[in-house]
Amino acid sequence: GHSACEATDWHSDTAVACRVGHGVRGTRRVTVTAGVRVGSVSEAYSFEVPSLSVLTRGNRASTGSASVTVHGASFGHVSYTQAVRHGHSACEATDWVSDTAISCRTAAGARGTRRVAVTSGMIFSTMTEAFSFNSPSLSSVTRRNAPGTGSASVTVHGASFGHSGYSAGVRVGFSACESSDWVSDTEVACRVALGVRGTRRVAVTAGARAGSLSEAFSFDVGTISTLTRSNAPGTGSVSVTVQG
Repeated sequence: GHSACEATDWHSDTAVACRVGHGVRGTRRVTVTAGVRVGSVSEAYSFEVPSLSVLTRGNRASTGSASVTVHGASFGHVSYTQAVRHGHSACEATDWVSDTAISCRTAAGARGTRRVAVTSGMIFSTMTEAFSFNSPSLSSVTRRNAPGTGSASVTVHGASFGHSGYSAGVRVGFSACESSDWVSDTEVACRVALGVRGTRRVAVTAGARAGSLSEAFSFDVGTISTLTRSNAPGTGSVSVTVQG
């Protein structure tokens, strides 16, 4: 590359030995100077690509930031502007620790399991499905029942709904709410449309993650109060109106 060997030793007309210093560049050209003559060979020497083995923290909450240490090898003998990404997002801060460890501070997120990538100098390496955020968890619903007509406002309580409105959506059974409004990491409000189904499951989607609560919401069961005609002859047909 552009770096001279730490030491060079001439052996013969066909061999020269040299001591190469540490580095984190990719495949490099090797150049030999003998007197005023120069010769080179392209892509003749390379340094090992960083390898990732384990993360000290593979999961975290969806809000706030967290410190994560990436362990591996070939991160560099010194700090070569190392950088860490999880998914498509760079860490808020990255700190080189040693050739086998880099620490970084991850930001809030609402995506599922993500890939972690480490860049050291001009070389990089990745580890798939290495880091994830907590999935939403539902604990309660402020209104568990609604009439069969009209719409009703329902607030879903839980955790890990996101640090901000990550396109949060709520479904009751198989039907999406008429509107959903993210309130906080622990609360999402929605307007439920009319329905006639029984007890339904409530599901919350935040970003690319989803959580649900079984038998969390129901519609009123039909009730009968009177009939306009409670008696009829044994022959023929009659019209009866059921009220309830």
